[in-house]
Amino acid sequence: MKDVKPDETFTLETEEGEQLCKVITTMYAEDRKKYYLVYEYVPENGDIYVSYFDPDDEEGNLIEVTNEKELQEIAKFLSDFEGDEE
Repeated sequence: MKDVKPDETFTLETEEGEQLCKVITTMYAEDRKKYYLVYEYVPENGDIYVSYFDPDDEEGNLIEVTNEKELQEIAKFLSDFEGDEE
């Protein structure tokens, strides 16, 4: 999952089968030493998903973020990110 860029698409294996996804952004949290991928399904359903990943993992495994504090920090980042784009 090296060099993932916004608007790139990838296929994710879900319980419902394969799902096409589009990258919104990536971020690195220095304090947690984690890389995060923020993405949405294609076609869009209004939901935004966040997973973390190892950029050196050739298989591109994504791990769901379930920690509430992490999710709050990412939500703040996204809010700031969206504000910067306007």
